[in-house]
Amino acid sequence: MDCDRQVLPQENHSVLEIAHSYLLNLVAAKANEIDSDPNTLMQALQGLGDLGLLALRIPHDWGGKGVSEDTFSKFQELVARYSGALAFLQTQHQSATAMLVASSNFSLKQKYLPRISKGEVLLGIGFSQLRRVGEPLTVAKPVPGGYQLDGVVPWVTGWGIFDDFIIAATLPDGCAVFGVVPFQETQQNLGSKITFTSPAQLAAMTSTNTVAANLTNYFLPEEYVVSIKPAGWIHESDQNNVLRATFLATGCALAGLDIIESAVETKSLPAIAHALTAFQQELNYCRTAIRQAQKNTNVQLSEKLQLRAWTIDLATRIAHAAVTVSSGAANYLHHPAQRVYREALVFTVTGQTNAVMEATLGRLIWGWGQGGQGGDGGEDSYLFSQSKIITYSRVIHLSHVINTDIPQWEGDPPVEFETVAEIEKDGYYLRRFSLGEHSATHINAPKSFDHAGVGIDQYPAESLVIPAVVINIQEQVKINPDYTLNVADILEWEEQYGEITSGSVILLYTGWQEKWCDRTAFLNPDSQGKMHFPGFSSDATEFLLHERHIAGVGIDTHGVDPGQDTTFTTNCLVLEKPRIVLENLTNLDQLPPKGATLVIGILRLKDGSGSPAGVMALI
Repeated sequence: MDCDRQVLPQENHSVLEIAHSYLLNLVAAKANEIDSDPNTLMQALQGLGDLGLLALRIPHDWGGKGVSEDTFSKFQELVARYSGALAFLQTQHQSATAMLVASSNFSLKQKYLPRISKGEVLLGIGFSQLRRVGEPLTVAKPVPGGYQLDGVVPWVTGWGIFDDFIIAATLPDGCAVFGVVPFQETQQNLGSKITFTSPAQLAAMTSTNTVAANLTNYFLPEEYVVSIKPAGWIHESDQNNVLRATFLATGCALAGLDIIESAVETKSLPAIAHALTAFQQELNYCRTAIRQAQKNTNVQLSEKLQLRAWTIDLATRIAHAAVTVSSGAANYLHHPAQRVYREALVFTVTGQTNAVMEATLGRLIWGWGQGGQGGDGGEDSYLFSQSKIITYSRVIHLSHVINTDIPQWEGDPPVEFETVAEIEKDGYYLRRFSLGEHSATHINAPKSFDHAGVGIDQYPAESLVIPAVVINIQEQVKINPDYTLNVADILEWEEQYGEITSGSVILLYTGWQEKWCDRTAFLNPDSQGKMHFPGFSSDATEFLLHERHIAGVGIDTHGVDPGQDTTFTTNCLVLEKPRIVLENLTNLDQLPPKGATLVIGILRLKDGSGSPAGVMALI
């Protein structure tokens, strides 16, 4: 199928070709058995080990393959295509080996890495509990020579298959200690032990034998410590690696396409062939977008989350389609479509964080369509777009009416209208108008402050339909016209309305819109000509960009920067990328604190520094 027709760099051929041959010839036919039987799964896993494919992330110096991240991603996708259970289990092992490789404990690396490279030792992981809020489930107390571990690890995969696993426990200072412990019932002395529950009865991949580990006064020697990570490490790691799990989902999607393609050959129904083509195209777009995002260090977390949600949604839709074309036979537990559908559900929640859940739910609620975001198809462009169904009960203009008397920045060209055709004379009425790119209600583009910045004509259409949050600071502004939004204001808003969703535009309602008809009052200059009106502080802007990953800002004054800021700090920070900056908005008092959607109409001025904008809110 088209999704497979890709040219791989020559250096990657051997590993991926060996893997593909093994999976196609020795795994594919046993996929259902591998899904349900631990012994068959273990045999398949050992087969990967015998080929050195379980040591892909181990450097050559330690006997591993030392492949690139790109090759490893392709390998992950390949395994997931032929067996979700095998993909899930080997992922646990490869993650454990990567942690050992990064460890500064040389003796521990010497003990494990050469044997792992030979396929003699298999490792699991048990630290997803670090993602949970509240009291830690597993704690560690420093004691002479090591650490005393107590608590429960609720999810450890590979019971009876892995030899050991890397556990994490929270230290008194909030840091986490990671160490290797045996994956078997162990009693060190009276009252000090590790015990395990029976394998969980999962709906899919039951062969992976997922258990809970209980630790009571277990002593972890210093020589078995892999690393100590700072508090919050796992959340930072999740953000950095948000795209890594996408390859399990795209592999699952490929498995679904294999089933659909088989149905095309056996059932003469044009709709099946049409579905196959459509899904192939979308999956190709999705995979390309992910690989571009991996290469582009400037991609925002919100964009990565959208890609992650897209792969989850796409895998489940394709798996559902595989069930559909398989008809009633898909109800049988042993049918490939049944297995692939259940695997898609597993990959939906694999490595899930709150941010991933939120992005996934947003995708499932609104749905996404095929298409392109534009650009030249290079590394900085994305080949995905969203096609949302937006429901609303009211539409509100957020743009001022433009006339020759509007307040304008000193030095801006005047607003001019000239009648060029009259009904009595020409049979129709027409005017020419002239105004600056930053006059009236307008949007700024990066080219405003950077010669190499993007012009307004390059903004994708979908970036101009966007959710909005409104923060009201009019009471503070009544006391101090130079007031700037600060981080405390944002946190206070979030206490009442919840954390700001990534990808939102933050609109600051200051009440300044009421001064629009009075030029002097709107710009509010003092005797030295310095302007006084409110705006965003640099600290608040930095917080919104880096902690909340917003898509832009807007305000009802003449600038998102306060009047006394002559360096345009907020503009420059936000417009480091093609984000949204809206100025001279109105009617913000009619918007709810959250839940509105903005539709921003621009003039696509070639290389424009910005554009007068017709902004509407759908609520």
